[in-house]
Amino acid sequence: MSDFKMELLLQNQKYNVRAIHFELGNINPGIHINTTNECPSVSFEETENNNGIQLTKLVQLRNRYQKENEEELCLTHVSLEEMFRIYSNLTLLFSSPGINWILLFSELELDAFWEYTERILKTEFNGFTVCGEIALKFRSFEYKDARWLKIEDLFNIRNSYSVELGTTNFDCSDVNQFLHYWSDCDKDMMEQININLREGTQIDMQEILKNFITISDSYRCFIKARNMRHRKYIVGELEFIENEIRFSAWDPFKEDRLYQYLVLKLVYQKRDCEKKIRENEKKCRGLPSADKTKFQLELEELERKLTVLNRDFVV
Repeated sequence: MSDFKMELLLQNQKYNVRAIHFELGNINPGIHINTTNECPSVSFEETENNNGIQLTKLVQLRNRYQKENEEELCLTHVSLEEMFRIYSNLTLLFSSPGINWILLFSELELDAFWEYTERILKTEFNGFTVCGEIALKFRSFEYKDARWLKIEDLFNIRNSYSVELGTTNFDCSDVNQFLHYWSDCDKDMMEQININLREGTQIDMQEILKNFITISDSYRCFIKARNMRHRKYIVGELEFIENEIRFSAWDPFKEDRLYQYLVLKLVYQKRDCEKKIRENEKKCRGLPSADKTKFQLELEELERKLTVLNRDFVV
Protein backbone atom coordinates (compact mmCIF):
# COMPACT_ATOMS: atom_id res chain seq x y z
CA MET A 1 0.00 0.00 0.00
CA SER A 2 1.41 3.41 -0.93
CA ASP A 3 1.78 6.21 1.59
CA PHE A 4 -0.95 8.11 -0.28
CA LYS A 5 -3.40 5.19 0.02
CA MET A 6 -2.45 4.74 3.65
CA GLU A 7 -3.30 8.37 4.37
CA LEU A 8 -6.65 8.02 2.56
CA LEU A 9 -7.40 4.90 4.61
CA LEU A 10 -6.71 6.74 7.85
CA GLN A 11 -8.86 9.66 6.73
CA ASN A 12 -11.75 7.33 5.86
CA GLN A 13 -11.48 5.82 9.34
CA LYS A 14 -11.74 9.35 10.74
CA TYR A 15 -8.19 9.38 12.04
CA ASN A 16 -6.76 12.84 12.51
CA VAL A 17 -3.18 12.74 13.72
CA ARG A 18 -2.65 15.48 16.27
CA ALA A 19 0.78 14.63 17.59
CA ILE A 20 3.55 12.06 17.34
CA HIS A 21 5.64 11.39 20.44
CA PHE A 22 9.07 9.77 20.12
CA GLU A 23 10.43 8.19 23.32
CA LEU A 24 14.15 7.55 23.08
CA GLY A 25 16.04 5.25 25.42
CA ASN A 26 17.97 1.98 25.49
CA ILE A 27 15.29 -0.26 27.03
CA ASN A 28 11.89 0.59 25.54
CA PRO A 29 12.07 3.36 22.96
CA GLY A 30 8.68 3.94 21.43
CA ILE A 31 6.43 5.95 19.16
CA HIS A 32 3.02 7.16 20.36
CA ILE A 33 0.53 8.72 17.97
CA ASN A 34 -2.29 10.95 19.26
CA THR A 35 -5.36 10.79 17.03
CA THR A 36 -8.92 12.04 17.35
CA ASN A 37 -10.24 8.68 18.52
CA GLU A 38 -7.38 6.37 19.47
CA CYS A 39 -3.72 6.48 20.42
CA PRO A 40 -1.83 3.65 18.70
CA SER A 41 1.52 2.89 20.31
CA VAL A 42 4.56 1.09 19.02
CA SER A 43 7.39 0.15 21.37
CA PHE A 44 10.78 -1.31 20.50
CA GLU A 45 12.36 -3.83 22.85
CA GLU A 46 16.01 -4.84 23.14
CA THR A 47 16.23 -8.62 22.84
CA GLU A 48 19.00 -11.18 23.12
CA ASN A 49 18.31 -12.27 19.57
CA ASN A 50 18.90 -9.31 17.28
CA ASN A 51 18.01 -11.20 14.12
CA GLY A 52 14.54 -9.68 14.04
CA ILE A 53 13.09 -7.28 11.53
CA GLN A 54 15.19 -4.18 10.90
CA LEU A 55 12.72 -1.32 10.59
CA THR A 56 14.54 0.89 8.15
CA LYS A 57 11.43 1.67 6.13
CA LEU A 58 8.07 2.90 7.28
CA VAL A 59 6.30 0.31 5.12
CA GLN A 60 7.78 -2.47 7.30
CA LEU A 61 6.45 -0.79 10.41
CA ARG A 62 3.07 -0.25 8.77
CA ASN A 63 2.68 -3.79 7.42
CA ARG A 64 3.66 -5.31 10.74
CA TYR A 65 1.12 -3.14 12.52
CA GLN A 66 -1.62 -4.18 10.10
CA LYS A 67 -0.96 -7.82 10.93
CA GLU A 68 -1.10 -7.33 14.69
CA ASN A 69 -3.45 -4.41 15.11
CA GLU A 70 -5.54 -6.26 17.71
CA GLU A 71 -2.62 -6.71 20.08
CA GLU A 72 0.10 -4.63 21.65
CA LEU A 73 2.86 -4.29 19.12
CA CYS A 74 6.45 -4.87 20.25
CA LEU A 75 9.20 -4.83 17.66
CA THR A 76 12.94 -5.32 17.56
CA HIS A 77 15.05 -2.55 19.06
CA VAL A 78 15.90 0.14 16.53
CA SER A 79 19.06 2.18 16.26
CA LEU A 80 19.29 5.95 16.47
CA GLU A 81 19.52 6.19 12.69
CA GLU A 82 16.50 3.93 12.19
CA MET A 83 14.41 5.93 14.64
CA PHE A 84 15.17 9.15 12.80
CA ARG A 85 14.32 7.49 9.46
CA ILE A 86 10.94 6.55 10.93
CA TYR A 87 10.58 10.16 12.11
CA SER A 88 11.27 11.41 8.58
CA ASN A 89 8.76 9.02 7.03
CA LEU A 90 6.02 9.81 9.55
CA THR A 91 6.40 13.55 9.03
CA LEU A 92 6.07 12.97 5.29
CA LEU A 93 3.03 10.72 5.69
CA PHE A 94 1.05 12.97 8.02
CA SER A 95 0.65 16.66 7.33
CA SER A 96 1.73 19.05 10.10
CA PRO A 97 1.48 16.83 13.19
CA GLY A 98 2.88 18.05 16.48
CA ILE A 99 6.25 16.40 17.08
CA ASN A 100 7.39 15.76 20.65
CA TRP A 101 10.71 14.17 21.63
CA ILE A 102 11.04 12.49 25.02
CA LEU A 103 14.52 11.45 26.19
CA LEU A 104 14.61 8.76 28.89
CA PHE A 105 17.83 9.89 30.51
CA SER A 106 18.00 7.05 33.05
CA GLU A 107 18.30 4.60 30.13
CA LEU A 108 21.05 6.49 28.28
CA GLU A 109 24.77 6.87 28.67
CA LEU A 110 25.86 10.50 28.79
CA ASP A 111 27.48 10.37 25.33
CA ALA A 112 24.31 8.87 23.86
CA PHE A 113 22.21 11.52 25.60
CA TRP A 114 24.18 14.34 23.98
CA GLU A 115 24.12 12.57 20.60
CA TYR A 116 20.34 12.25 20.74
CA THR A 117 20.00 15.86 21.88
CA GLU A 118 22.17 17.14 19.04
CA ARG A 119 20.13 15.22 16.47
CA ILE A 120 16.80 16.33 17.93
CA LEU A 121 17.77 20.00 17.90
CA LYS A 122 18.31 19.74 14.14
CA THR A 123 14.71 18.64 13.57
CA GLU A 124 11.46 20.56 13.63
CA PHE A 125 9.56 19.82 16.82
CA ASN A 126 6.96 21.19 19.22
CA GLY A 127 8.21 19.73 22.47
CA PHE A 128 11.45 18.35 23.92
CA THR A 129 11.33 16.66 27.33
CA VAL A 130 14.09 14.99 29.35
CA CYS A 131 12.80 12.41 31.84
CA GLY A 132 15.03 11.60 34.79
CA GLU A 133 16.88 13.40 37.59
CA ILE A 134 19.03 15.42 35.19
CA ALA A 135 15.85 17.12 33.99
CA LEU A 136 15.71 18.89 37.37
CA LYS A 137 19.40 19.75 37.73
CA PHE A 138 19.45 22.95 35.70
CA ARG A 139 19.66 26.46 37.15
CA SER A 140 16.40 27.35 35.39
CA PHE A 141 14.11 25.15 33.32
CA GLU A 142 10.62 24.99 31.85
CA TYR A 143 8.60 21.95 30.84
CA LYS A 144 5.35 22.76 29.08
CA ASP A 145 4.23 19.14 29.42
CA ALA A 146 5.40 17.81 32.79
CA ARG A 147 2.90 14.99 33.21
CA TRP A 148 5.78 12.49 33.33
CA LEU A 149 6.95 13.97 36.64
CA LYS A 150 6.03 12.48 40.00
CA ILE A 151 5.90 14.81 42.99
CA GLU A 152 8.86 12.93 44.49
CA ASP A 153 10.94 13.97 41.47
CA LEU A 154 10.66 17.59 42.59
CA PHE A 155 12.42 16.66 45.83
CA ASN A 156 15.66 16.47 43.81
CA ILE A 157 15.63 20.18 42.97
CA ARG A 158 18.58 22.02 44.52
CA ASN A 159 19.82 25.61 44.14
CA SER A 160 17.66 26.35 41.11
CA TYR A 161 16.45 29.82 40.24
CA SER A 162 13.28 29.38 38.21
CA VAL A 163 11.16 26.27 37.57
CA GLU A 164 8.17 26.36 35.23
CA LEU A 165 5.92 23.30 35.00
CA GLY A 166 3.10 23.50 32.47
CA THR A 167 0.64 20.62 32.32
CA THR A 168 1.14 18.23 35.27
CA ASN A 169 -0.71 15.40 36.99
CA PHE A 170 -0.39 17.08 40.40
CA ASP A 171 -3.31 17.86 42.67
CA CYS A 172 -3.55 19.99 45.82
CA SER A 173 -2.36 17.21 48.14
CA ASP A 174 0.75 16.77 45.96
CA VAL A 175 1.56 20.46 46.30
CA ASN A 176 1.09 20.22 50.07
CA GLN A 177 3.54 17.32 50.13
CA PHE A 178 6.06 19.32 48.10
CA LEU A 179 5.74 22.37 50.38
CA HIS A 180 6.34 20.25 53.48
CA TYR A 181 9.45 18.79 51.85
CA TRP A 182 10.64 22.32 51.03
CA SER A 183 9.99 23.42 54.61
CA ASP A 184 12.01 20.55 56.12
CA CYS A 185 14.77 20.37 53.50
CA ASP A 186 18.32 21.02 54.74
CA LYS A 187 19.30 22.90 51.55
CA ASP A 188 17.79 25.60 49.38
CA MET A 189 15.79 24.09 46.54
CA MET A 190 14.76 26.96 44.26
CA GLU A 191 13.79 30.62 44.32
CA GLN A 192 10.65 30.25 42.24
CA ILE A 193 8.47 27.41 40.99
CA ASN A 194 5.21 27.67 39.05
CA ILE A 195 3.03 24.56 38.90
CA ASN A 196 -0.09 24.08 36.80
CA LEU A 197 -2.32 21.52 38.48
CA ARG A 198 -3.89 18.58 36.66
CA GLU A 199 -6.52 19.70 34.18
CA GLY A 200 -9.88 20.18 35.87
CA THR A 201 -8.40 20.45 39.38
CA GLN A 202 -9.81 23.22 41.54
CA ILE A 203 -7.45 24.98 43.93
CA ASP A 204 -8.17 24.07 47.55
CA MET A 205 -6.12 26.40 49.73
CA GLN A 206 -6.94 24.48 52.90
CA GLU A 207 -5.56 21.27 51.39
CA ILE A 208 -2.47 23.00 50.00
CA LEU A 209 -1.66 24.71 53.32
CA LYS A 210 -2.66 21.80 55.56
CA ASN A 211 -0.52 21.66 58.75
CA PHE A 212 1.22 24.95 57.97
CA ILE A 213 1.32 28.12 60.03
CA THR A 214 0.48 30.90 57.59
CA ILE A 215 -0.15 34.61 57.30
CA SER A 216 -1.99 36.10 54.34
CA ASP A 217 -3.10 39.31 52.70
CA SER A 218 -5.69 39.83 49.98
CA TYR A 219 -3.85 37.79 47.33
CA ARG A 220 -0.84 36.02 48.88
CA CYS A 221 -0.03 33.53 51.62
CA PHE A 222 3.30 33.30 53.43
CA ILE A 223 4.94 30.38 55.20
CA LYS A 224 8.28 29.94 56.93
CA ALA A 225 10.68 27.03 56.55
CA ARG A 226 10.85 24.86 59.66
CA ASN A 227 14.44 23.87 58.92
CA MET A 228 16.45 27.09 58.57
CA ARG A 229 19.97 25.75 59.08
CA HIS A 230 22.32 26.23 56.12
CA ARG A 231 19.56 27.94 54.15
CA LYS A 232 18.96 31.48 52.90
CA TYR A 233 15.57 31.30 51.19
CA ILE A 234 13.37 30.59 54.19
CA VAL A 235 10.24 32.66 53.57
CA GLY A 236 7.77 31.09 51.16
CA GLU A 237 5.22 33.12 49.22
CA LEU A 238 2.22 31.54 47.49
CA GLU A 239 -0.05 33.00 44.83
CA PHE A 240 -3.00 31.23 43.22
CA ILE A 241 -4.09 32.07 39.67
CA GLU A 242 -6.83 29.84 38.21
CA ASN A 243 -5.27 26.35 38.49
CA GLU A 244 -1.68 27.63 38.67
CA ILE A 245 0.30 27.82 41.90
CA ARG A 246 3.20 30.25 42.07
CA PHE A 247 5.61 29.65 44.91
CA SER A 248 8.58 31.92 45.63
CA ALA A 249 11.26 31.48 48.28
CA TRP A 250 12.93 34.59 49.69
CA ASP A 251 15.99 35.51 51.72
CA PRO A 252 14.38 37.86 54.26
CA PHE A 253 17.68 39.44 55.29
CA LYS A 254 18.66 40.53 51.78
CA GLU A 255 15.32 40.95 50.05
CA ASP A 256 12.09 42.77 50.83
CA ARG A 257 10.51 40.07 52.97
CA LEU A 258 11.91 40.84 56.43
CA TYR A 259 8.55 42.18 57.61
CA GLN A 260 6.80 38.92 56.67
CA TYR A 261 9.56 36.91 58.34
CA LEU A 262 9.26 38.82 61.63
CA VAL A 263 5.47 38.43 61.70
CA LEU A 264 5.77 34.71 60.95
CA LYS A 265 8.41 34.32 63.65
CA LEU A 266 6.10 35.87 66.24
CA VAL A 267 3.18 33.71 65.09
CA TYR A 268 5.35 30.60 65.44
CA GLN A 269 6.39 31.67 68.95
CA LYS A 270 2.77 32.37 69.88
CA ARG A 271 1.61 28.94 68.64
CA ASP A 272 4.47 27.27 70.50
CA CYS A 273 3.52 29.08 73.70
CA GLU A 274 -0.14 28.09 73.30
CA LYS A 275 0.95 24.47 72.88
CA LYS A 276 2.97 24.65 76.11
CA ILE A 277 -0.06 26.03 77.96
CA ARG A 278 -2.26 23.17 76.72
CA GLU A 279 0.33 20.59 77.68
CA ASN A 280 0.76 22.17 81.12
CA GLU A 281 -3.01 22.20 81.72
CA LYS A 282 -3.22 18.55 80.75
CA LYS A 283 -0.32 17.71 83.04
CA CYS A 284 -1.72 19.67 86.01
CA ARG A 285 -5.32 18.68 85.26
CA GLY A 286 -6.46 22.29 85.21
CA LEU A 287 -4.94 23.20 88.58
CA PRO A 288 -2.98 26.47 88.94
CA SER A 289 0.79 26.22 88.50
CA ALA A 290 3.81 28.50 88.32
CA ASP A 291 4.56 27.31 84.78
CA LYS A 292 1.04 28.14 83.63
CA THR A 293 1.37 31.68 84.97
CA LYS A 294 4.76 32.08 83.28
CA PHE A 295 3.47 30.79 79.94
CA GLN A 296 0.36 32.96 80.18
CA LEU A 297 2.45 36.09 80.71
CA GLU A 298 4.70 35.07 77.83
CA LEU A 299 1.66 34.59 75.59
CA GLU A 300 0.27 38.00 76.48
CA GLU A 301 3.60 39.63 75.63
CA LEU A 302 3.78 37.84 72.27
CA GLU A 303 0.22 38.90 71.44
CA ARG A 304 1.10 42.50 72.31
CA LYS A 305 4.18 42.44 70.05
CA LEU A 306 2.20 40.84 67.25
CA THR A 307 -0.53 43.49 67.52
CA VAL A 308 2.06 46.27 67.28
CA LEU A 309 4.04 44.69 64.43
CA ASN A 310 1.34 43.17 62.25
CA ARG A 311 -0.42 45.82 60.20
CA ASP A 312 -1.37 43.90 57.07
CA PHE A 313 -1.83 40.17 57.52
CA VAL A 314 -4.55 37.77 58.55
CA VAL A 315 -3.05 35.35 61.06
